[in-house]
Amino acid sequence: MALSLLAAARSHTGPRPDNQDSGLAAPALIAVADGVGGNVGGAVASSLVVSWLAPLGRVLLPDEVDGGLARVVSAANERIRTAVGHRPRLEGMATTMSAIGVVGARAVLAHIGDSRAYRWRAPELVQLTRDHTLVQALVDAGSITPAEALVHPQRSAVYAALHGGTDDVDGLEVSFVDVLPGDRLLVCSDGLSGALPPEAIAEHLALAENPDQAAATLLGAALAAPASDNVTVVVADVVETQGPVVGRHRTVGAAANSRDETVEVLEALWPGPSTGAFTPVAAVEEQPAG
Repeated sequence: MALSLLAAARSHTGPRPDNQDSGLAAPALIAVADGVGGNVGGAVASSLVVSWLAPLGRVLLPDEVDGGLARVVSAANERIRTAVGHRPRLEGMATTMSAIGVVGARAVLAHIGDSRAYRWRAPELVQLTRDHTLVQALVDAGSITPAEALVHPQRSAVYAALHGGTDDVDGLEVSFVDVLPGDRLLVCSDGLSGALPPEAIAEHLALAENPDQAAATLLGAALAAPASDNVTVVVADVVETQGPVVGRHRTVGAAANSRDETVEVLEALWPGPSTGAFTPVAAVEEQPAG
């Protein structure tokens, strides 16, 4: 059995003046990145990561245990470091990231920060990630309750993110997750998870006829809540497939917009990460489907 994803994505600025989130919907990979570091830097950081991941979304690499996902995320982090070297005004930018990819009959999850991943398999919604935040650490230690965490003044403070540091990827969690045909997957920024309780998220995932409808209703519900941040939602149905995966990737949010600052950074980066330690995604895309 081989798995594929029928995916859809939506993104909205919410009450903020600009969108620092980026999302990816593709046949082999879904991802969300939530940028921080100013209205320019955050958008650049998230779009650099998602645009670097996007070509891998056509097919993960069958000859690597995790489909090459961890290596490509490491290269994306290198990309942020190179960008700051070329554009010092972007110093301090960073991004969270949650991504789920399928390779053969397996699914792999890569996570850093407080963007989240969920799996809906009737009748249960399971959160697949654990927030890399101060308040989650306090909850784990028993110092505060989950209810107190929702209103804690430092609830948005993350202790792990991609900002181009040499040890950033030490905080990246990569694991295999249990998925079956018929499961519905969700990756989202904290603009969604902070606005809607798990019960509401589960209801929208369960009732929607397809991923696009699920993404649209989740986004609408978050905005009506109301959301206090950018909201990005990527929903995918897991399906069994025969032969090579067919389909295009779609990006939303900052990665889909033509921003002058982002264009400057991308131009500064080519032909790729400065150290040459990672295989550019252009080369990864040429790998056979297996």
